[in-house]
Amino acid sequence: MTGQNSSRDKMGKLMRAYFMRGLFVVIPVAVTAWLLEYAVSLTNSWLGPFVKLIAQTCLPASITSQSWFADIDAILSFLLLVIFLIVLGVVASYRTGKEGLRLIDHIFIHIPGINSIYRAIRKMVDAFGNSDAQSFKRCVYLYFPHQFPSLGFVTKEVLEEETNRRLLVVFIPHGPSPTSGFVQIVPEDSTWDAGISPEDGFKMIMSVGVLTPDKLPRAKPRN
Repeated sequence: MTGQNSSRDKMGKLMRAYFMRGLFVVIPVAVTAWLLEYAVSLTNSWLGPFVKLIAQTCLPASITSQSWFADIDAILSFLLLVIFLIVLGVVASYRTGKEGLRLIDHIFIHIPGINSIYRAIRKMVDAFGNSDAQSFKRCVYLYFPHQFPSLGFVTKEVLEEETNRRLLVVFIPHGPSPTSGFVQIVPEDSTWDAGISPEDGFKMIMSVGVLTPDKLPRAKPRN
């Protein structure tokens, strides 16, 4: 009887392990599919009428009146948005385009009630999306908030007045969403190099530690 119970327990644990493994395989696929479906639906609500008008003008009614054409219409709206963003990125790479974007910034910054929201979003996008700015110079470990090390991203290096001591401005993100966190100004000698690139550091944060390297640098003794 005990042997049967043991076999059932082992089988139950094995089934739970297989279930969890299958769940972890399905989750990223399902979330990606849901986000893609949401993006297509949202884009269709914005550009669908425009695409539908063009389709009705250029295509015969025998095609546009079909039930399956609504799905094609949504996909075309999404593709149109992708093409628009690519063209916008190309234009923004040149001087004329950059001046036009500065004009848009100037307009939104001077709209009462909207300017504070726009500035906050603009700063966040510049920090996380502008590869030319190199906002995050390197990854370091530091003791925060208490006795255990935390991973931080150096955004700037400054000097302390009178002492000329080097200070680091370090961003310590929350996991798994790195768009919020804490900003600490700490002496450089109280940190130590993480041995990973900022890209790998963000992978580590967003994976809630799953993608942590197998070996970590030795912690620096607390001052």
